[in-house]
Amino acid sequence: MTLSSSMILVDQTAVPLATAEVIADLGGGVADGQWILTANILPLAALMVFGGRLGDLLGLRRVFLAGAFTFMGATAVAGGAQDLPMMIAARAVQGTGAALMMPTAVAMTSAVFPGDQRGRALGILAGGSAFFAALGPVLGGLLTSIDWRLVFLVNVPLAAITVLLTLSATPPLRPEGDTKPRIDYRGTLTFGLSIAALVFGLSQVQADGWDSPSTVIPLAAALALLVAFVLIELRTTSGLLDFRLFRHLNFLAANLSQLLAGAIELGLGFLLPFYLLLVIGIDPATAGIALIPATIPIVLAGPLAGRAFDRIGGRIPLVVGYLVLAASGLALAAGAGEQTVGALIPGLVLQGMGLGVVLTVNDPTGLGAVPPDAQGTAAGTINTTEQLGGALGIAGLSAIEVGVAERITYERLRDRGIDPSPEQIDRFKEFILQAAEAGRGQTPVDSRVVRLALEDNLLAHVDSFRITFLTSVGIALVGAVACFVLVRREDRFYRGPVFGRRSRWVWAHAGASPAVTRHPPPGRDD
Repeated sequence: MTLSSSMILVDQTAVPLATAEVIADLGGGVADGQWILTANILPLAALMVFGGRLGDLLGLRRVFLAGAFTFMGATAVAGGAQDLPMMIAARAVQGTGAALMMPTAVAMTSAVFPGDQRGRALGILAGGSAFFAALGPVLGGLLTSIDWRLVFLVNVPLAAITVLLTLSATPPLRPEGDTKPRIDYRGTLTFGLSIAALVFGLSQVQADGWDSPSTVIPLAAALALLVAFVLIELRTTSGLLDFRLFRHLNFLAANLSQLLAGAIELGLGFLLPFYLLLVIGIDPATAGIALIPATIPIVLAGPLAGRAFDRIGGRIPLVVGYLVLAASGLALAAGAGEQTVGALIPGLVLQGMGLGVVLTVNDPTGLGAVPPDAQGTAAGTINTTEQLGGALGIAGLSAIEVGVAERITYERLRDRGIDPSPEQIDRFKEFILQAAEAGRGQTPVDSRVVRLALEDNLLAHVDSFRITFLTSVGIALVGAVACFVLVRREDRFYRGPVFGRRSRWVWAHAGASPAVTRHPPPGRDD
């Protein structure tokens, strides 16, 4: 299970450094690079809760193996892609297979190990996976320097090994009972579309801004679909997601923590290579190696945090982990002005330690609070909140970084008496996109205005990255406070009103309650 999760996360973090070579070889434009990434993320985020629910209904191992075969086949197709449509389609199928694998991998690990060893086991899984996710840029840069197709093809034998290990070492973990499983197709469709629309809308922020139709329309559609999903779930007998799970405060806290940690992990994971490539000016392979200081602490901190959870619960490790993440943001902000790799090392080490602790402890904190027959659904929910947090982190932190850098750049150009034309602005943005993918040192400057603007822009990016890193400090402190307030060693169950101070509404779940009512049903404990 650790191998499978690591393989999926390496695929996510290694591909961005290969994007420029993929586009050049397959005849695409710079703007097409976003779709190579988005095509994978959309189905992954949209279908993980469904994948976990399928595991609960059909058997965790069966669904995991279906996802593994899907992922392996799609990865082989991506490695042999002859044009961009073929690549994008393969990436979408990859994301679908990963959505079946990730939640069931966590749920199987939680189900196999007894309670006093569960934290350690999930710690190894989370620590190992996070380590290889952080190592992804290193592998991506090195493999791309040989042949970009290796970034995909290296996962094919790993997926085959995963299948063989699963067949030989994992129990069937079939669902209990003989009743025919019922799949909530309406809920699955509306939830999947809402998450896909949300992630897509957030992915458009960096390029088009918050007020553009390409951002506003998908976000509005996501909100409408999410409302429809809630209404459907309140009236179904076998819903995709049981909202009563969120009455378990440890499970609620784990999801909130995963959302915030995902924003820091994927948001800064997206921006740090951009800093190395554009501001410092190194090439992708060197940038991958420069991020190694963030990887080693993760693999060390994960298992240790899992053992700490087994002994003292999740509250103290989560709070400490978030405080370390806050310290990492301060260290990165302090080192950004030096414009050297060495100045970033203290912040990267602290970031690896903090993420290793938080991402490890979230899973046992949340899964230990829910019933055994909801493990797959719970794992899918926690993984989905991480992806949503990542989408929010990438969109929000990128908007801050790019917006502040553009404002400062144009102010300094006006101070120089330069008023660039729309064509010159477009040429400069094209240069920045190319430098962010291939490295500033590898991108030729072919315009006097671009050359003059570049000096001001680099200084502006230093200031904007400082602000972005400080924003991550605020996110980490919110996580520390939330975990301190909500998490306990023994889970607590919220029994009060749900929707408001005057209301006595309860969440309806057909078969377990008499639909929505203003009075709690007699004899109900949940």
